[in-house]
Amino acid sequence: MIWMMRKNLAGFLVVLLVLALLLSSYSLWNCRKDEESLLKALYLYGLKDARELSDVGGTFDYLLRENASDNLIVTYAHAYSIRAEHLQDTFGLLQAYTDDERFQLMFSAMSNYHLFLQVVSFSNSTTRKVLIGKNLETLKELDNLMKNVTKYQSPNDLPEELVEEILHTSEELEV
Repeated sequence: MIWMMRKNLAGFLVVLLVLALLLSSYSLWNCRKDEESLLKALYLYGLKDARELSDVGGTFDYLLRENASDNLIVTYAHAYSIRAEHLQDTFGLLQAYTDDERFQLMFSAMSNYHLFLQVVSFSNSTTRKVLIGKNLETLKELDNLMKNVTKYQSPNDLPEELVEEILHTSEELEV
């Protein structure tokens, strides 16, 4: 009789353990799904900045050709600088949560871009125009690369080759 009670108790405990394992597995799956959704939302939010940064070279080219006022050039440089900083922060957060090297490389690229735009923003008028003119082709190349980034709707889809090309191009910006 005692042996039978122990057997039933052991069976009951096994069922409880299996249920606990199933519940914890489901909870883990749910957490990972939520984390993935959160990271995707963060990335998509950052794509707004990437879209804005996909026309820096074109805008500066137009402003220089049309002999725009220095105040207008500073306004654009500062606005683009903020966009680059936001995108830098976005990729920094993605890297912190995923430990994915692509996001570290994008963080570095956006840091380079942000620094360049800050230097342009705070230079004197003559230096500002020289800096932009000297880097115009690189800025246009970054325009195209940022357009390519906006094609990917998930951070996991971002190709490493594209990320490396953006980093390499951002390192070509001369201040």
